[in-house]
This record gives sequence, structure tokens and C-alpha cells, in this order.
Amino acid sequence: MDEWLNKPVKTKERPKKRGTVEYVDDQYIVVFFTAPRKERVIFTSRESFLNKVELLEDEPSPQ
Repeated sequence: MDEWLNKPVKTKERPKKRGTVEYVDDQYIVVFFTAPRKERVIFTSRESFLNKVELLEDEPSPQ
């Protein structure tokens, strides 16, 4: 789960939100959403995190 740290994420359903994974440990996953407004959401289980949020793949840089 440490590989999720600082990864971009977005919600699967409305309202659409985008943010980054800010903190990960065995009890909590904290996501800091920046769009459409700044807010911090705490997920108490890995299952709830994966049901609500999807990880965005890092887009390759154009060359």
C-alpha cells in the first residue's frame, strides 16, 4: 500500500473529484482532494477506498 502514497486519484462516481493519496497506514488512507474544492477524506479500510476511488496511471511525458 505504500506504493499508493502521492499517487493521483479520482472518484468513480459523482461528484467527480481529483486528488492525491496523502497518508497510508494499516488503519487509514487519507486522500487530499484539490478539485473541485480542497478537502481531506479519511478512508478507514482498503475496501472502502477501492470502492470509491480509482488510482490514475501516471501519464507518460511527451517527448
